Amino acid sequence: MPSRTPVKDTAEYIAIAAPAAQPHLQTLVELITTTLPQATPKIKWHLPFYELGAAYVSVAAYKAHVSLSISADLTPDVLAQAKAAGYATGQKRVNITFDQAVPTELVKAVLSLIA
Repeated sequence: MPSRTPVKDTAEYIAIAAPAAQPHLQTLVELITTTLPQATPKIKWHLPFYELGAAYVSVAAYKAHVSLSISADLTPDVLAQAKAAGYATGQKRVNITFDQAVPTELVKAVLSLIA
């Protein structure tokens, strides 16, 4: 999504995302809601967020990838796991290009950092 269009919920965000991003976003949201069922879904800055007290996880679609971000720093182990599997990372995020599969175990490891 080149610009952030206001949305009312996660389903609407996924529906207006690029078709290539939609399956990745849906899979990430399913992993978030099943791994962190106590998380409260919200829309902040026109993006889907899931809050656990002061902690959060969010998803976002970009031109060539989707991103999973959390409020905590990724641990060296999680960063190494992501890089070894070919996923780009940042201090608090994992990027998944449209030609990559959503790494279920890696996502669960990331989510465990805020659970």
